[in-house]
Amino acid sequence: MSRAALLVLAAACSNEPPREMMTTGDAPVAPMIDAPPAACTPLGPCDWLDSYQRRIVGALAGAEEISAGVTLSHRASVGERNAARQFLLDEFTALGLTAERHDYSNAGGYVGANVIARLDATAGTGGTLIVGAHFDSVPAGPGAADNATGVAIVLATARYLRQVETRQHPVVFALFDQEELGLIGSREWVKTLNPMDVTAAHIFDMLSFDGDGDHVVELWSPSPAVEAAYQAHASAAGTPISSVTFAYSDHQAFLEAGFTATGVGEEFVAMDHTPHYHKSTDVFANVSFDHLARVTRLAMTVLDAEVR
Repeated sequence: MSRAALLVLAAACSNEPPREMMTTGDAPVAPMIDAPPAACTPLGPCDWLDSYQRRIVGALAGAEEISAGVTLSHRASVGERNAARQFLLDEFTALGLTAERHDYSNAGGYVGANVIARLDATAGTGGTLIVGAHFDSVPAGPGAADNATGVAIVLATARYLRQVETRQHPVVFALFDQEELGLIGSREWVKTLNPMDVTAAHIFDMLSFDGDGDHVVELWSPSPAVEAAYQAHASAAGTPISSVTFAYSDHQAFLEAGFTATGVGEEFVAMDHTPHYHKSTDVFANVSFDHLARVTRLAMTVLDAEVR
């Protein structure tokens, strides 16, 4: 989530799954390689969801090595973003998806690369669904909430949707670089797209905390069609929806360019968001994986209906 957001608010007020991580409490331990396939339904049993998301957040937020001998302290420097990017490319490949870098440099002197993966339709020629999140962080901390949690939702959704046999729409999973510097990566990638080819963009950012226990999820500046899709499934998922105006995450890049889109996040506008935002304490141990799983199930439910 962009650093500008806090300032504005203050002023206003293959079919085989990838390896899993076994956990003891909240502490990640050694991965278990090549876990057997397990069924998953959006609002029913999903045996792999918790362990998978813990492993993703743990690797990105420095609770475990992201590669042999490499542990991240944040995802702001060139080297650490490169390590995170390679990890994400490898994760998509393990899911059986074709993944690639989208390299960019712009007039402002920013150089970076998004990670893009595609899941083809199996029937029909519907418009593309985009499921995205930013993978960078601020230098202050590991960025477990902001935004390893959003990345974990995108990857878990990719893993789930791959098992859906009839998909009328292709799905593109996009993980954006340099959101924290002003939505740089998403704005550069959006330039390569045609709004007419895209049904909707669903962008996830910071979903680790539910201080008052009401399970509310904010939709940020949602296009009406996307808002209706989330409202249709909110009750079954146990996630009341609050639609608010908010521009400081990657969904805004899509809205500015004329796409149907929404951001999905904690109650940032309502001020029920993680107290560890942009701090050194934004660590693995401060993520509510129950809340993350609940929002992931909402995302799976919405996208399951949209992709068919």
